[in-house]
Amino acid sequence: MILLLLAVWAGSVLAQGSGAASSSQSVRPIGVVTKLQAGGLTLRTDAGPELLIELGDGVSFLRVPPGATNLNTATKITLGDVSSGDRVLVRGRVSEDQKSIVATSVIVMTKLDLTSAREAERLDWQRRGFGGTVQAVNPETREMTVMALTVPPAPGNPTHPVTVALKANAVLLRYAPDSVKFSDATPSTFEEIKIGDQMRALGAKSEDGGHFTAEKLVSGTFRNIGVTVVSVDVQNHAIAAKDLATGQSVLVRTNADSKLHHLPPSVTRALAALNPGATSGGDAKSETGAEQLDVQQMLDRAPGLDLSELKLGDPLIVVSTEGAKPSEVTAIEILADVEPILAARPKGSKQVVLGSWSLGMNGGDGGR
Repeated sequence: MILLLLAVWAGSVLAQGSGAASSSQSVRPIGVVTKLQAGGLTLRTDAGPELLIELGDGVSFLRVPPGATNLNTATKITLGDVSSGDRVLVRGRVSEDQKSIVATSVIVMTKLDLTSAREAERLDWQRRGFGGTVQAVNPETREMTVMALTVPPAPGNPTHPVTVALKANAVLLRYAPDSVKFSDATPSTFEEIKIGDQMRALGAKSEDGGHFTAEKLVSGTFRNIGVTVVSVDVQNHAIAAKDLATGQSVLVRTNADSKLHHLPPSVTRALAALNPGATSGGDAKSETGAEQLDVQQMLDRAPGLDLSELKLGDPLIVVSTEGAKPSEVTAIEILADVEPILAARPKGSKQVVLGSWSLGMNGGDGGR
């Protein structure tokens, strides 16, 4: 959400005017400061390339807080107040080789301010956040019915329906296909939300817990699929696998943002209890209640998994967004030691119930 505000901030600031530079040479890149040197700085732009920012006499420096959409709250600073890791928007003129810019002004969001804002947002999502699986969508009332986890869980009924309404001017985001990053989520509309989507919202819940009014909402089409390993390509960070529900081949790709875990028995039992086919054994139910179904914390404590450990026939659960190709997925999470969870899945089911943690936010964290 912080990154979305940065985009809004950049657009709003740019709308305030660009000076006298010609449109063919005037540029306004935004990115992160990676290096400070005499007379300039190096900027890693959000578009990818690095630029040398030349800082001559007369350059103005302004500091704005995260979330600002204009310069009304800006304060004047100096180059000495800029640090590596700060996010900046630069106004200036690009060189002929497109590798450097002579800056006329630099607008700064400091790394410290951004870190504080992200932590405050994370805590806010933990306190006022709500998530679940979309069961029904009502276009007329712009409401949806979401199946949320019951805490503490009721025997044989681990979820319950909640009606989610949108507050006026609610911010809607949606995960991008094949992306494992929350920061890649893009502005969305109510019409894009589909039955089966997972959503995470920030807002207020009614006293009886049956209604939730969202001021911010993130949705995505996720796949929690059970597979068995066919082969592993460690060099290319990929797994050839067989989808246990369909019998079809699926290529599971991983990257630096993918997380791989061995599940301890306690976590496996807790997750198995979420599936409708689970037995009503008291141990799993009570353990799930004790953990309050904080699945993300469970996984954060779980031992890591290396691709080189996997063998032919190993069962896995792969969590991914909906990709451009059904036969290929980019993994958000890969979970091993999952036999009890797969056994608890109802016969013929194509999804494994794991809760809304797979949105990957951990309370609004945009780094994932």
